[in-house]
Amino acid sequence: MFYPNEDFFFANRAIGRWDVPVLEFHEPECYNLHVPITGYIVNSITERRDKLQSWKAHIAAEVMDARGKYAWNNRHIFAITLGFSFNTSSGWHGYRALDVENFIKPVIDALAAGLFCDEHTDPYTITRWDFDDSNFNTLLIHRLPDARTPQEEGIAVCVSAKVW
Repeated sequence: MFYPNEDFFFANRAIGRWDVPVLEFHEPECYNLHVPITGYIVNSITERRDKLQSWKAHIAAEVMDARGKYAWNNRHIFAITLGFSFNTSSGWHGYRALDVENFIKPVIDALAAGLFCDEHTDPYTITRWDFDDSNFNTLLIHRLPDARTPQEEGIAVCVSAKVW
């Protein structure tokens, strides 16, 4: 099935233990990255700064590992798909409705760092999460099935890049 502008399409991809509908560009010059990231999903509002910093560094490290040695070109055009699997029964997120945009920003910041920082950067030493994400042109968010245990909580990330 093609999206109306036909630049990208929907596909189902296995990302870790999740089956995720993702957006991917379909031109020959495109490339894709699929990264499962497990761990307690931290938000940008209610969590302590050290927990937020650790979560972002974890995401950036996983993305760097998946992307390979060299940084990606931030001038490409990107379609980003994020799937969130929360463990709501543990009370980790306050037994309340999840305010999803507060969980997205830390992931986008860390994703940009993981894609665009040089190979010598240790994500655990990043203090400014100001990597250019202005070409993240399309963002698709999914609420994946809830994790049964806190250890199963995490996100599925798909990055599709088109040479500009």
